[in-house]
Amino acid sequence: MFSEIPSSNELTQQAFQFRKEGRYAAHPVEAALRYHRAQAENTGAQSHGGFDFESAEILYRAGAQGLRFSEIPQLPQSIPELSRLASVDRSARSHLRHWVDIHGPVYEESIFIEAWESQEKRGGAEHHVHHDQEQGRWFKRLHRSLHFTTLGDYFDRLRLHEAIFPETAYRLEGFTINAKNKQLTSVVSQPHVEVNTSLPPVTKAETDELMSGLGFAPVQLYHDGIQDDGYYAYVHPATGVLVFDLHDENVVRLQGTDELVVIDPFICLARRGTWASLKLAEIGLPEPPDDLLLNPSETSSRLTSGD
Repeated sequence: MFSEIPSSNELTQQAFQFRKEGRYAAHPVEAALRYHRAQAENTGAQSHGGFDFESAEILYRAGAQGLRFSEIPQLPQSIPELSRLASVDRSARSHLRHWVDIHGPVYEESIFIEAWESQEKRGGAEHHVHHDQEQGRWFKRLHRSLHFTTLGDYFDRLRLHEAIFPETAYRLEGFTINAKNKQLTSVVSQPHVEVNTSLPPVTKAETDELMSGLGFAPVQLYHDGIQDDGYYAYVHPATGVLVFDLHDENVVRLQGTDELVVIDPFICLARRGTWASLKLAEIGLPEPPDDLLLNPSETSSRLTSGD
């Protein structure tokens, strides 16, 4: 067990070695983050009390890569094979839980549950949610990972959100640890957005324009065998970041203005063996290489042309 949060450099080198040998390791997200932060006008807060998504993701990654080599599965080559990552996810969650148990930040589970139940158990398929009017923030506790993603993928997703959509950046509040089964669950928060309901809902054309300004191109993913435009998916040719679920409840107009903000997108980093890469392959886009940013112009041409 680390007494300090390890540097990502050694873990990154180890990850590349594992992936080179066809073994699973989460592809480091740092290169994509640097790219998007360089394009952003500002960045958003992603921590509370000094412990952020980067710290959590690095500790998670250390636990996942700390398995014996024989226990590390092959990189998934199909959607069903993503289920193999459950054992890696358990190991990484356990490593992070031991750290949080000793060092924090622990978020008292009973406090969250009381607030959640008092507001009629709001939430959806992924989060339990309650609103703190005094702080002007929505608090969300992850209760189910979607699309075969791991907790490490979730941390990466919220780190990318901060870089791409800083106006609605999430903040890591801490982790609940169930007293009986020791299950670790993250608690995050997001600033409240006053939506302008006097204007019509945001159209797909408007969302296309918004995402185009951020360097993203629209794609149509398959869902249950049907190529569906209702999820409004976009891929960034240079970084291989896939953003979807940008329907008119997640892209809204700010109160008193026609400015658009993105609230709750699903963001994934497309690399070999990931859900995002496999979904892009279903529509004929090539598998992104691990070192995607070594030659951004070539990569951009490949992703947009499908060559």
